[in-house]
Amino acid sequence: MASYDAIIIGAGHNGLCSALVLARAGFKVLVLEGGPIAGGAAKSGALTLPGFVHDYYASNIGLFLGSSLYRAFGKELHAAGFQFDVANQPYGSVFPGGRGLPVYMDPKATEESIRAFSLKDVSAWHALVGEFQQVAPYLFPLLQRPIPSWAFGRALFRMGRRLGMMRTQEVIAQLLQSPRQFVQARFESPEMQALLIPWGYHLDFGPDVSGGATFPYLESMQDYLHGMAITHGGIGRLIESMVTVFESLGGEMRLNTAVTEVMMRNGRAVGVRTQGGDEIAAKRAVVANVTPRRLFGGLVDAGALPASFFSKVQKFRYGPGTMMVHLALSGPVPWMAKSLARSLYVHIAPYVDDVAQADIQARSGFLPKSPLLVVGQQSSWDLSRAPQDRETLWIQVRSVPYQPQGDALHSIAVGGWDVIKEAYADRVLQKIGEYAPGFRSKILARTVFSPLDLERDNPNLVGGDSVSGSHHLDQFYLFRPFPGWSRYRTPIAGLWMVGASTWPGGGLNATSGYLAAQAILKNG
Repeated sequence: MASYDAIIIGAGHNGLCSALVLARAGFKVLVLEGGPIAGGAAKSGALTLPGFVHDYYASNIGLFLGSSLYRAFGKELHAAGFQFDVANQPYGSVFPGGRGLPVYMDPKATEESIRAFSLKDVSAWHALVGEFQQVAPYLFPLLQRPIPSWAFGRALFRMGRRLGMMRTQEVIAQLLQSPRQFVQARFESPEMQALLIPWGYHLDFGPDVSGGATFPYLESMQDYLHGMAITHGGIGRLIESMVTVFESLGGEMRLNTAVTEVMMRNGRAVGVRTQGGDEIAAKRAVVANVTPRRLFGGLVDAGALPASFFSKVQKFRYGPGTMMVHLALSGPVPWMAKSLARSLYVHIAPYVDDVAQADIQARSGFLPKSPLLVVGQQSSWDLSRAPQDRETLWIQVRSVPYQPQGDALHSIAVGGWDVIKEAYADRVLQKIGEYAPGFRSKILARTVFSPLDLERDNPNLVGGDSVSGSHHLDQFYLFRPFPGWSRYRTPIAGLWMVGASTWPGGGLNATSGYLAAQAILKNG
């Protein structure tokens, strides 16, 4: 039987983070990936036409660039070919009548953008930016600490000491607000309120969900101050560089090798069994970049688990589904608001109530009448992604039901996603066309991924949930994935769990894999 110090199940970016840290520490490490490509939700390829490079799902790498993993391995990753582009016009929103509200890194340009809607909101924006600059040095380190832990407690204490306990409590109370409460307390114009709301819904925070203010606050301010970063040549290049560095450290990667069982002896994980029947020993750790309900009761027999723990697994909730629409275009999107031509992300809601309505409809099992669209114009900042004078378009549709029961607009005869996805994609493109007349005439080719397609491609995206589990308060922070199990350990000795289902959740944050590997080196 082949033997390794550690086996990593799943080559998503957090699995690779664990692999890098352990391999550098001298572990003999094997990564097993069931699919033909490493990366999990972080993949890119020619999804429409030759020469057009699309990020399948994940695209924004800002959190990765701020991670401990990047600080530790950045030099090697760049030597292995990783490059990134930073958009200094990171995001914006579009509204009826062709009005646009772009955000720039240039403070004066952003001020002019906001002034077109409200002079009072210019002052409110400056106040928000100032507050963020005051608290960001203390908030972001919290996202890279295990929770609960002395390190997290010390970082929180440091925040309280520097900001004062009153101010710290105010910040925490603000983060626990719903997105709607957060924006309505700040801004008077419906457009400025709508500008920030969509960031919460990149996860699963509808406008009225408590705790959802965190993401509109952190992401909107961070992108304004530092720009939004994407991987040059497609996010797959980042993954390729991680694999290259891992292999240079002596690590081994096997693609198309699905794990069917975590083998145990005397209550300890001792290796894995693959779909091909191979048994591979792990002397020190098995790290599963696998969502809870696939890992426990799937790769690990439910009978090997404490009943109370398995009950928590069964209650783990996934968020609503996501659809992705990828387009190859003959030229740029003809936005009526020409100022949005260079916005890396354009949100089309258009207003707060529209996002709330789409959320309610999707959670009720209906195809939303008018879903929130996140329109990514990556090729406007990375010219390598499309042939000259051509463009790619990346459209995230948030959100849609995994098993539609009806259509809120009563125009699509509901069936399985394989039957209805093209018709629903037409609705998505029609919505963009309302803000960009003539847009559809520029489409050269399209590829549509339904929630079912997301799950087929990556089993961690259960029900098409692009962030591997709801982030609502009872399933976030020290409650992710379950109360009492937020530090990557499991009831099985030697078995660890990482990925978006664990703290700090979805996005390319490179945190859970890094922290789990550090814990293995210290305690494993």
